[in-house]
Amino acid sequence: MRDYLHKADHRMCARHIYANWRKKHRAHALQKKFWAIAKAANREDFMYYKAKLALETPEGAKDIMKTEPKHWARAFFPIGVRCESVDNNLCESFNHAIIESRFYPIISMLEKIRCKVTVRIQENRTKSEKWPGSIFPNIFKKLKGSIKMTQFLEVLWNGKEGFEVKHLSGRGRRYTVNLENRTCSCGYFQLAWPCYQCNLQVW
Repeated sequence: MRDYLHKADHRMCARHIYANWRKKHRAHALQKKFWAIAKAANREDFMYYKAKLALETPEGAKDIMKTEPKHWARAFFPIGVRCESVDNNLCESFNHAIIESRFYPIISMLEKIRCKVTVRIQENRTKSEKWPGSIFPNIFKKLKGSIKMTQFLEVLWNGKEGFEVKHLSGRGRRYTVNLENRTCSCGYFQLAWPCYQCNLQVW
């Protein structure tokens, strides 16, 4: 992979990491703690959730690091990778969609995939015409959830494009948001924004 695609970001599916880790640490209560670690958007939160896991199972916290977190933990993804996903659900869905095409010779396979993608794009265009607004319903649902969470935030404006956002619950975390640059010191904005942007556009 590195020889042919040396700039590619190599990741591992967090679901598979968890499945292997769970063979030794089977307590159901540990599942949420694992996913909190995997989905933490910055290294401070990563270490916080890892420390919480260590309180229950020091060995489990040690075992979780046997696979380098840069491959499966959101906090270690490089900025600019344009994807926040920690699992390979997208790849699995694509492989399932082309399973029949994969048995054809290379040119025929590519042609079948091209036709399937073309049909899917048109089907999605047709579906999008029935949306109640211009935003993909699942993304709009996420936006409404984020808006609801603002009741637990305190926001200070610097008079220009910057904001300080403080969580009123939990650890009282503070982050700096710059809307012009579309950045947040929490790290999530830089990873998630391109994904949201793609879904806000109608093909």
